[in-house]
Amino acid sequence: MSPFVTWRSVVQATGPYQIENVYTDIRAVYTNNPYTGAMRGFGSPQIIFAQESLMDEIAEILGLNPIEIRKINGYRQNSITASNQKLSEHEVSLFEVIDKAVTESDFLKKYEKNKKSIPKQLLDNSKLEQRQFILKDTDFPIDLKTKFQGIGLACSFRGCSLGAEGVDATGAMVSVQNDGSVYLLSGLAENGQGLRTTFSIIVAEILGINPEDIYYLGQDTGTIPDGGPTVASRSTLVGGEASKNATEKVRKRIENILIKEWHLKGKTNFVFENYQILEKNIQKKISFSDACMLAYQKGINLAAYGWFKAPDVSWDEKKGQGPAYFTYVYGCQIAEVEVDISTGKVFVENITAIHDIGKVINKLGAEGQVYGGTTMGAGYGIMEEIIVNKGKIQNLNYDQYLIPTSLDIGKINPFFVENRDKFGPWGAKSLGEPTMEITAAAINNAVYNAIGKRYYNLPLDLEQIKLGKCLYEIHRRKEFATKSHKISQKKS
Repeated sequence: MSPFVTWRSVVQATGPYQIENVYTDIRAVYTNNPYTGAMRGFGSPQIIFAQESLMDEIAEILGLNPIEIRKINGYRQNSITASNQKLSEHEVSLFEVIDKAVTESDFLKKYEKNKKSIPKQLLDNSKLEQRQFILKDTDFPIDLKTKFQGIGLACSFRGCSLGAEGVDATGAMVSVQNDGSVYLLSGLAENGQGLRTTFSIIVAEILGINPEDIYYLGQDTGTIPDGGPTVASRSTLVGGEASKNATEKVRKRIENILIKEWHLKGKTNFVFENYQILEKNIQKKISFSDACMLAYQKGINLAAYGWFKAPDVSWDEKKGQGPAYFTYVYGCQIAEVEVDISTGKVFVENITAIHDIGKVINKLGAEGQVYGGTTMGAGYGIMEEIIVNKGKIQNLNYDQYLIPTSLDIGKINPFFVENRDKFGPWGAKSLGEPTMEITAAAINNAVYNAIGKRYYNLPLDLEQIKLGKCLYEIHRRKEFATKSHKISQKKS
């Protein structure tokens, strides 16, 4: 899977920022370490950690805040990506999600307040190595302030579905029974992400019934064609559209039956709602179950197969140029942390997550994706690490490989921006992976805002914060930038 993981890393290497001159390269190395596999994000969390940390560093050097640097360089409508794709076929909502996140979290006020509270002993390079928190008998820890607050943000744009990674198509089967119940079958797999619920909601919405009356059948390639892997956060977009397509065919057949039965002429206006079918022009209605029985008695087939193929993208693999994906989603997360410099403990107190995912179909499921994704991102950022020695994993159990529980992260605040896309069901797009890929980067920037100390490796665990090598390069880079500016002025 490495070529697919690294391909996405390259595509998203510059983040949601327009940069005129770009060269990216990446290598996957075959080693004697155990195989690694797909994790939510699939090549993007690593690259976003780097680029979003760099954006904050650049802002610091230039005397800007994290919002200003992103507003200067961020994608706008019709911006050109590093792969020379013009972002014109969807709503480029980067600034919208940033503004929403900043407002909901009161980011700028907290950011400036935290900067003023950075512990002075950590800003003094000469005393850095001398600092220690092993107390003497005469020391009183109650008088020693060791906990500091920080706030940081990270942004991303993510290509929806498979795009140029592979064949991007899937199908669904809808079969309405004579009692009004519905069988639904999809070519995509339920992995716990709520696919069955979302597809059932789509079918129920079109037919005007309750999702509880829809029976979702298990996948079997003997009864439904292969719809490709359930990856790339593609289920709602491609699978939902296939389910919608199949259901609309069935609904149209029911409408045609009623047109003949009621001798309707001209344009009709049917409304399917609350188990009733109403023709608004003549104010005549029939229950959904009676309409299904009528179809059965007349020998009309109320089963249909739906198929959705994503738009083609003209990707040039040799040059690494062209549209990588047919549409994109945008997100911004703001993390608020507390850093205890005496122990190295980082606690994520609050996460504000703003995601533009097109139309929200399953609100509860969408919020669940944010809760799960940000928690997983926090685990990636501050806890989780596979330790390998001579090809063998050292932490073999969950007492050594730590994953976050509900007590290891504070409040999560999900918000959705709805800019409907022209491809997905009613404009719905991707959500699963975007919720996770930016959390660690936001936490890293928040840690810097708390203690004035930047880290370049994950996870930000106790050893990294308390014992890790402290890299103070901001001041040096400021001096370098100032000297370079003076040199360039002298030359000109």
